[in-house]
Amino acid sequence: MADRVFPLDFATLVPDTRPRRWLVLPSEFEAVASPDQDSPVFEQTPEAVLDAFKAVALAAPRVTLVREEAGQIELVQRSKLFRFPDYITVQAFEAQGGAALAIYSRAVIGYSDMGVNRKRIRAWLESLKAALA
Repeated sequence: MADRVFPLDFATLVPDTRPRRWLVLPSEFEAVASPDQDSPVFEQTPEAVLDAFKAVALAAPRVTLVREEAGQIELVQRSKLFRFPDYITVQAFEAQGGAALAIYSRAVIGYSDMGVNRKRIRAWLESLKAALA
């Protein structure tokens, strides 16, 4: 845990260049990195969106909350067979019409995650949309 910066500064984040991560940012967010996906905008407050995202994530198998501070959460999801950790850091920001999320999901072991982080975050965002509808 000590080797991972927390909370993250999403504006200055330089993501891993290996294909083992997924970065979501609000569409108008000024950042050094280009996102892999723009965040949808939710009509709720940033706090409500972050709480709902946390509930969606914690309902997934093998997910635990690692830490929470300064409006960010860090979760870990471990692979089923070998228990390899993937870390997910999330922060909600005000956006026109409500709130949007910054999400950095990444594997720490191996070169490629074979799309696992992308699939996870897209599924969680779909579940979040349904939960907040």
